[in-house]
Amino acid sequence: ITAVIFEWRRPVIKLNSKVVKSAEVVVRAGSPLDLRCEGEAPVIWQTRLPKHRRYISKGNGTVRTFKVDRPTAEFTGTYKCYYTNGSHRDSSVYVYVKGELLLFRFQLPEVLKEGESYLLPCLLTDPEATDISLRMNNGTSVPPGMNFTIFRHRGILIHSLHPSFNADYICTARVNGVEKTSKAFSINVIQKLRFPPYVFLETEEYVRIVGEKLKIPCTTHNPNFYYNVTWKYTTKSVPKIAEIVRSNGENRLDIESTLTIAAVDLADTGNISCIGSNEAGVNTSTTYLLVVDKPYIRLSPQLSPKLAHEGLSVEVNEGDDLELSVLIEAYPHITKHRWDTPISPNTIFLFFTIYFCFRYHAILQLKRMNIQEQGQYTFYAQSEMANASITFQVQMYQRPIAVVKWENVTTLTCTSHGYPPPRIIWYQCFGIRPTCNENNSGLQMAIPLQAPTVEVQREEYGAVEVESVLTVAFSNRRMTVECVAFNLAGVSSDTLAMNSTITGCDGNNYTFIDPTQLPYNEKWEFPRDKLKLGKILGAGAFGKVVEATAYGLGKEDNVMRVAVKMLKASAHSDEREALMSELKILSHLGHHQNIVNLLGACTYGGPVLVITEYCCLGDLLNFLRQKAETFVNFVMNIPDIMENSTDYKNICNQKQFIRSDSGISSETSSTYLEMRPSRLAELPTVESSEGNGDWPLDIDDLLRFSFQVAQGLDFLASKNCIHRDVAARNVLLTSRREAKICDFGLARDIMNDSNYVVKGNARLPVKWMAPESIFDCVYTVQSDVWSYGILLWEIFSLGKSPYPSMAVDTRFYKMVKRGYQMSQPDFAPPEIYGIMKMCWHLEPTERPTFSKICHMIQRLLGDQPEQEQLTYQNVQQQVTEGEGCDECFDGPCDQSCDHQEEEQPLMKTNNYQFC
Repeated sequence: ITAVIFEWRRPVIKLNSKVVKSAEVVVRAGSPLDLRCEGEAPVIWQTRLPKHRRYISKGNGTVRTFKVDRPTAEFTGTYKCYYTNGSHRDSSVYVYVKGELLLFRFQLPEVLKEGESYLLPCLLTDPEATDISLRMNNGTSVPPGMNFTIFRHRGILIHSLHPSFNADYICTARVNGVEKTSKAFSINVIQKLRFPPYVFLETEEYVRIVGEKLKIPCTTHNPNFYYNVTWKYTTKSVPKIAEIVRSNGENRLDIESTLTIAAVDLADTGNISCIGSNEAGVNTSTTYLLVVDKPYIRLSPQLSPKLAHEGLSVEVNEGDDLELSVLIEAYPHITKHRWDTPISPNTIFLFFTIYFCFRYHAILQLKRMNIQEQGQYTFYAQSEMANASITFQVQMYQRPIAVVKWENVTTLTCTSHGYPPPRIIWYQCFGIRPTCNENNSGLQMAIPLQAPTVEVQREEYGAVEVESVLTVAFSNRRMTVECVAFNLAGVSSDTLAMNSTITGCDGNNYTFIDPTQLPYNEKWEFPRDKLKLGKILGAGAFGKVVEATAYGLGKEDNVMRVAVKMLKASAHSDEREALMSELKILSHLGHHQNIVNLLGACTYGGPVLVITEYCCLGDLLNFLRQKAETFVNFVMNIPDIMENSTDYKNICNQKQFIRSDSGISSETSSTYLEMRPSRLAELPTVESSEGNGDWPLDIDDLLRFSFQVAQGLDFLASKNCIHRDVAARNVLLTSRREAKICDFGLARDIMNDSNYVVKGNARLPVKWMAPESIFDCVYTVQSDVWSYGILLWEIFSLGKSPYPSMAVDTRFYKMVKRGYQMSQPDFAPPEIYGIMKMCWHLEPTERPTFSKICHMIQRLLGDQPEQEQLTYQNVQQQVTEGEGCDECFDGPCDQSCDHQEEEQPLMKTNNYQFC
């Protein structure tokens, strides 16, 4: 395919049928103007003024004409003929329409814009004109800064129009040496807008109830009509828009556009924006429409973060200024409001509106507050359709005043009142001094004493009265006792001079020995000369437990068989601290029927002696082993079981020590003592007139032991104390077969930390320990629950050692870590074994509490445990005179049962432990 491209010649222009050969032609005004364009393709004419196109001939041919019968000077200008197919070939001619009077002919637009350039059409109508120029109508030259360029066929191009150019001008030229001028014309340049229009909405938020009418006016201003106002909204309803424009006579238009929704709906909630724009840019103002289904009043307190307050309760010092502030949100608007105050204080009440009429701020300013002004401050708000109130509780700090006085011969009472409730502390110092807290060199430091602070009286508003009672004991030394009361408002003190040694109201002396700072309660102190020591019950490397008789313990004429724990001469400071620690722990815990209770102590005038209850039946482990055979014969009535069981056969002939089954795996040094029976040890001959040592053993006994130990451990848990060595060897039995937990040598107070962590290299009973205690050295009440599960296994296996035939080695640790559990003991009911498995849960928090364990075992017992004494009395009537140690009950206290020692040495010894 061959493409042939023709290069057309330029179109030919003819004037009145003659070919135009020059660039300019002259036509007399009023004479016919007939321009003809001929080309080789369709052509078209381009005129100076668009309105002259009507003189172009119709059609789309290769010949087009422009014909005016009587042209005027207005037709002066360039006429161009070109091909319609876009070819660059064109021809043009400049036509002068010469008249008798006019040299120039043009019209200007009404407004020109600042910064633009404008071609001033000063077109000549005479080709002989020269020296074309522009000047002001008053004859002066153009204003400074005006620059222009002259084009003979186009006119005068003024560059960068400015409002300072606004004036009347004329165009000038010379024809044959004579200056000719145009008519005067005005140049009017409007200033360019530098800012978008200002847009104003009355409020940032509108609130309406469903069904109400909404009308939002938007106001804007603009210096001219070149602006636009629109709305943007997310409402479900379609609003109506109306606009009003007013001129304020200062070259500014005021425009108000209004958006209206006849009846709002909940779905109309959202933003509504009014947008104003002009040549300088766009400005937007937005409001929020909240549609609610009912009227409301919401009150929110606005208190300074510097104020001491909790919620609406405020605490201030006397003489302070106080500002109570409330933010109110309401619709319809608030019509009434007030403050209710305790009295008519020196106040300033401010109330003002924010965010139009739906939010308000109410402020009550109280100046230099006094005591009478504390109390309730209530703000009330009301509209035509709702009401609400908010109340502040204002309490005033009051400095305490301490007063100490004699209550009776041995008691001091310190009273104080103030707010917050004062705390009272006592000090003792030697000598007569104005205060025990002076920092005088050479004087003994003040000794803090403890007595509880008790709240005596509290009013709804005002000072709280407290008191503290201190018991004193007389001595020959001159002393000062100081009572100090303090709170956030200040400190006050009062003193009494006396010759006495001071202790707390409960006997506490605050020269602490134990680092844990548990006090020793001196009410336990017992005279040494009223304690008669007897035979050794148990002995260790540094300590021993002996049987003793106490005279006047509890009552003046009372005689009681007790156990006394003491140190040997070879004991070190660590052992002395351990014994004192156990004494203070027992004192701290208080009394419970299922722990070996503290009865007294001797801490002055000799070695420390700890006096505890005496349990004649010894430890539970030996008791169970002793009764194993009779349990099977008497309760189960199956004599041949014992013969086939290697676990109990010849148990009485085994040479064992009390701690031989403890599972201790470490051989490192520790204060954990290995107790062995003394050669001189004997069973006590008297605990009470009724002994149950040789009664038969049955399942109910095992359940009761389990229940009583759980009760004792529940008590320890309630005191935030963990035992850490729960085992059958550490449970003693009274003559009435009441189980009591003993051996608090490893106990720790966890009052301040319920997950007390103990680490160190010590000899510990691994087979009784929870996994977290073995591997992480973590001891909690939950680890005691694990150990209790092992104790249950001991009870219902009748004294077997846990994990029988399993050495404490790497394999043992792996099995424990993986959750290995011992099988059900021979005599454990399924319910008891279920409790064991719950206790052995690897996750400590999943183990039952001791309270829950008590509840589960109590259900198995069927009757109340408190009835057990009556049960034992009924059994005792059916049992003939016992053998063995029961024979000693009516004999002398030093009589022994040596005829049994060779047969069953393990069963003979009471497991009194010293740690």
